[in-house]
Amino acid sequence: MEILSPDGEIGSPLQAIGLLLVALAGGLILLRGLAVQIRQTGFDGLAASLWRYDSAVALTLAALTLLNLAHHFTPLTGVFRPEVGDGGLIENLTITVMLFPAVIFLGHLITGRPRGGHFGPVLMSALSLVLLAGFGEEISWGQHWFDLAVPEVIAQTNLQSEINLHNYIEPGMMEAIYFATGLALLLIAANLRQILQPAEQAPGFLALKALLVLSAVLLCHHVFQELGELAVITTGFLIWKRLDDGRLSLKPRWLQTVTAY
Repeated sequence: MEILSPDGEIGSPLQAIGLLLVALAGGLILLRGLAVQIRQTGFDGLAASLWRYDSAVALTLAALTLLNLAHHFTPLTGVFRPEVGDGGLIENLTITVMLFPAVIFLGHLITGRPRGGHFGPVLMSALSLVLLAGFGEEISWGQHWFDLAVPEVIAQTNLQSEINLHNYIEPGMMEAIYFATGLALLLIAANLRQILQPAEQAPGFLALKALLVLSAVLLCHHVFQELGELAVITTGFLIWKRLDDGRLSLKPRWLQTVTAY
């Protein structure tokens, strides 16, 4: 019964129910998007909308989800990180993708390359600092990389005796935060056409919507949360990069204003 609740305790079956409800809602969102896509562009347009690397990323994450399930019963050393400590393919991919926007922004500053017009220097500086802080938190600020000694006060108070802040959050609260984030991603997926606009005539958002739905589902159960982090960061980067390149634009005027600073 471990897959039904945190730490194998059946005392929280609502987590499993929540996962199923989010998966159902996500499936309905994708079916609606599929119907709209076929109605607007026909099956040729549908094929064009899916023939993108977004689809390849979504399929890769779906395959990793199956591996994640297998890992829960038979640990896959080197793919997923241990309960305490850092490492594994998934975490290394996550922290690598987290650095991409900061590196690209630095490249813009050095080369003077024109941007897509959606992200001003203040917002990008703030985003870069947040991502760098997230990177540091994810690797426990190098504790396991450099075999750093843990101060006694941290060893006694931190949930996993690691040099980070996120392990001071109670597991139940952390899972509630992840679940709320998953619900927010579902809302974004359901209203993606009201948020984003292709810069040119493009074949829809179905694959990108699938990535948002998959990210939402993975965040809604503790078994998948490491993979969920990778899905969210990757999906966010894909959207951000297209906005930065000018291939997508933001529809709401308030979002345009906020991101232009």
